[in-house]
Amino acid sequence: MKRYILKRAGYALLSLFLLSLTIFLFVRVTGDPAVLLVEPGASKDDLDMVRKQLGLDRSYLVQYASFMANIIRGDFGQSFYYRTPVLELYMSRLPNSFLLALAAMAFSLLIGIPTGVIAAVRVNGWWDSAGKVFALLGLSLPS
Repeated sequence: MKRYILKRAGYALLSLFLLSLTIFLFVRVTGDPAVLLVEPGASKDDLDMVRKQLGLDRSYLVQYASFMANIIRGDFGQSFYYRTPVLELYMSRLPNSFLLALAAMAFSLLIGIPTGVIAAVRVNGWWDSAGKVFALLGLSLPS
């Protein structure tokens, strides 16, 4: 059992590492973030100054280490669009996200349980066939 838990924990850490590396690389591949922060037509010196402030003048390895250290501390950086901390934006939207998830769960339970009971009672009937079709459609749709 101990070996199983350690193996699963190792896979979880590997998955988190690969996920963080993918996110880091996607942010870097999309272009230079410093260009988004300076005025159009800004001088090269202004662009270099913003790159230095963001740490983009350092090697990718140092940038990734800084990225991971900030994530571990709970500092997700600043939103380029809203110019506020990302964690603050996330936390301000979290209550509405929970409310939406709760409403969706309640709706699915109110519809799914009665439909499943009726389909189980009337095997090979209309409700059973409709339930199978909707289940197949639900599984086929991308999440």
